[in-house]
Parts: sequence; C-alpha cells; structure tokens
Amino acid sequence: MKKLVYTLLFSLLVIASGDKVQAAGFKDVPEDHFAYDAILWAEEYDIVNGYSDGTFKPNETITEQQFAKLLSNFYELEIPYDELKKQTPTANWSDEYYNRLASYGVPLNGYLDNSIRAASIKRGVVAQAITHLAKGKSGLDQSIQFLLDYYISTGQNPQYENRNLQKFFGVTNKLTRAQVVIILHRMDERNFYEISQDAQAIYENTSNASLNVRAKNAQNQLDPTMRLTTPTKSAWEGTYFYSYKWGKGATDFNRREAIISNATSNSFNIFITANDGTAAGSVDGTATITTSNKAVMNKSSAGNRCVIEFERLTNALKITEVDCRATHDEDTNFSGTLKKQ
Repeated sequence: MKKLVYTLLFSLLVIASGDKVQAAGFKDVPEDHFAYDAILWAEEYDIVNGYSDGTFKPNETITEQQFAKLLSNFYELEIPYDELKKQTPTANWSDEYYNRLASYGVPLNGYLDNSIRAASIKRGVVAQAITHLAKGKSGLDQSIQFLLDYYISTGQNPQYENRNLQKFFGVTNKLTRAQVVIILHRMDERNFYEISQDAQAIYENTSNASLNVRAKNAQNQLDPTMRLTTPTKSAWEGTYFYSYKWGKGATDFNRREAIISNATSNSFNIFITANDGTAAGSVDGTATITTSNKAVMNKSSAGNRCVIEFERLTNALKITEVDCRATHDEDTNFSGTLKKQ
C-alpha cells in the first residue's frame, strides 16, 4: 500500500451547498467530517467505494462482508485457485473477498454463511482479523493490545482502563464504516501494510489444506466469545479433514477432505477430495442415511457408479470406498478416517 501524499487540489473536488468541500463522489462526507482525510485516502487507493446514490454513509454500521472487502483491498490479497464451498450456496458479491481472506487464514465468522456475512461485525473480530495480517496469529487480548500500543484504535470505556482490557476496548460493540476506514488509514500511516509471516505461511499452504479447512481453522482462531456459527441441522454436517506429509517433496503428501451439507433425517450432500502424491480425485453426490451413524452413497451427482460407505464417529468420519474407479485416478481413493474441523 503506497503512502498517499496529500496535495489537495480544491478545484477538482465536488463543492457542496455553502462552503463545505466533499470527498470526490461522496456527497455526505464534507471537509469538516472527522474521517474526511481517511475516506479520501481510501477512495484514492480503491479501498472503498460508495453507494449508487453518491453517498458513503460514514455513520452506518459496517457489516462483516463490507469489512472483508476493505481488508482485502487494503492488503491487496491474492486470489486463490480454490473457492469456498459454503453452507449457503447462493452466490454473493463478497465471495471473492472471503476466498482471499480464507487463503490467508484471517479470523472471521462469515466464510460459509451469507447471513452471518451480512451481520454487523464486532470490534473484537476486527481487532483479531487486522492483527493476524499485520502481526501474526494472536488471541483477542493480544490483538487489542497491538491496536492500542500503536494508537491504531482506542478504548471506548475509560472506566475500565487498566482493569478489564476487553471491556475497555469494547469488544462486543459495533463499528461504523468511517471508524473502520480510520483504523486502516492509521495502519497505513504506521507502515503496517505488509502481510505477516503467519498469514503468508497459510497462503503458501505447504500442508495442501483446502480453502474450507483454512477457513474453518480461521474461524476457530477467533476468541470463543466472538464466534458466530450457523446452527447445524444434523450431527453429520461439517468439514472433515486428514493430511499426512510423508516426504519433503512438493507431492509427498496424502490428503482427504469431506464436506457434508444439507443434511436431513434421511440424507445429506457430500463432496469429497483425495490426493495421494500426484494422483487426485473428487466426487460429490447424495448419501442415504441407513442408521443413526451410518450412510451410503451409490452414485455420484454426474451419474457415475461410486459406492462409498460412511460411519460417523466422535468428531470424525470414517469413509470406505467400494467402487469409484470412474471418478478418480487409479492410484488414489476416498477411504480413510477424517477428523471433524
């Protein structure tokens, strides 16, 4: 993120009624607005944009998906090859940004659920997400202290100063769009625009974890008091994963992943991937639940014969492939016991 040298040419700015000067394109951000300089900076570097009516709505509470876009743009995060497989499969304008953030393991709540993305984000989540990219994996208290130490953000409840860090910071409070832009502006002023080693290592992904696994790990990094999860309809639902690195080569690994969604009392949707060295395969279909902890799939969604048996264990899923030769390379299969993420 390049530093903006403020040489404001007033002749190029949009003039509001009276003598108030407005940020270009935002008729509700006059020159005397407390976040004027920050919003002008963010607009200049394409970190933010406004609404179709020409407003920025600086005092509106920011949602997690709006924050996801700002944070992705600030750090200019790379677009991964993989895409998240959401519990709410409907396409959403924020999909691109959550894919990017998941690839760096940024702690957020809404990776798999559009409704959570549209909810207002809490200050504690913002603190952990920013600190993860700027400094590295950090707990809630460490993240708050990082923002306070560098005057990136300040506390909201002075009566708790030096008594209760989280209450002093106001972890459960919401932020406005203007407040978040000010935080990012201060990050830029203090040269915190380089990606941390922790986040970069997750992006490089030497363990070959899928985007869904990295997203789930990112959710789990959030402090328990900050987590929001979609209520599961069934104990079957979830992401299951197994990975084993058996050599130093780029392809010296085994990996299995299964994502179960849309579970009812009778069936569930299943998507499975398997990698064994250079051999790989994937299959998706519908499994029929036969007992309280067993299910079977007979063919893939493409209509190919693919018989796979499933057994639900304690926080794990046992997969036994019977015949899926039409769906993958000969040197790999979907069998194995995968741990629930």
